[in-house]
Amino acid sequence: MFEVALGWLLLTGFIAFVLAGTLAPLETLFWWSRHTDTDLDPALAPASVPAVSSGDFIVYLGGIDRISGTSNSGRERRFLDALRKGAPDAVLVDTVFPYAASGNPLLHGPRVFSRVWRALDAAPAQQRRPLLANLVNARNFFQVLVSADRRYGPVFNLAIAGLIEDSLRAAGWQPRSGARLTLIGLSGGAQMAAGAADDLADIFDGPIQLISIGGVIASTPGLNRLARIHHLAGSADRVEAAGVLAFPARWPIAAGSEWAVARQSGRLQRIALPGVTHNGPRGYFGEARQGDHLQWQETVAIVLDCIAGFGPGTGSKSSG
Repeated sequence: MFEVALGWLLLTGFIAFVLAGTLAPLETLFWWSRHTDTDLDPALAPASVPAVSSGDFIVYLGGIDRISGTSNSGRERRFLDALRKGAPDAVLVDTVFPYAASGNPLLHGPRVFSRVWRALDAAPAQQRRPLLANLVNARNFFQVLVSADRRYGPVFNLAIAGLIEDSLRAAGWQPRSGARLTLIGLSGGAQMAAGAADDLADIFDGPIQLISIGGVIASTPGLNRLARIHHLAGSADRVEAAGVLAFPARWPIAAGSEWAVARQSGRLQRIALPGVTHNGPRGYFGEARQGDHLQWQETVAIVLDCIAGFGPGTGSKSSG
């Protein structure tokens, strides 16, 4: 009986995986069909939200292992707590779920596979954790590909930019305030941030920078709108390296791509981290010893340096 139930669970998960890859753009198209009149409007701001005097806002977009905007891992929460302490004058937003155009968590809201996610979540822990984790990673990675796609990406990225804008307004950001915006993307979150930058630049009159931590990131038009791009890449990070292979526009032969132009202009800085992997003790948020610090502390220090250097006089936004 147990083997039969496990078999059906695995079969259901496999079918969901195949369908999720095939139908990945449909949620974006469904969002677009219901929001064709939606645009990012800098003139609208909720009167009930008090303005924030700070000139710095930070938005953190996590990796593909999340099921909601609040499902940060313990290591991510430690990293974010250190950021808050290291940049106390900045407003940090870390609740955006960038792997759905609607922003709805996988276990909530109307979506085609919501019953599958709930069934997997309700399964016994010993089967649920590895199976659910792998399927969530696969499902969200397909959304990264949608963001990078030249056909569906503009619609998907507009939706993500809207989610970021809403979260910033709720945190006190006001249009025409000249605020500086730092987008921090972990793994696939870096692509979501870069994709959204194209539309965010239309409403922000202050500069926008991207800090990519092991980012799986395509050469996307949003790179043209960023004042600075810091790309942290571990020398032992196979996931980040696979991202380079997956997007030919990032290859050295693609001299005219957005990635190449950003690098040639000096706006893109690659920060190499020797021996760092994508996850685990030697990962960006790991606890492996790096000289006098732990790796996660080193990552925090680098990110804080990037934020500190992004002060007044950084430069104007690049135009698309």
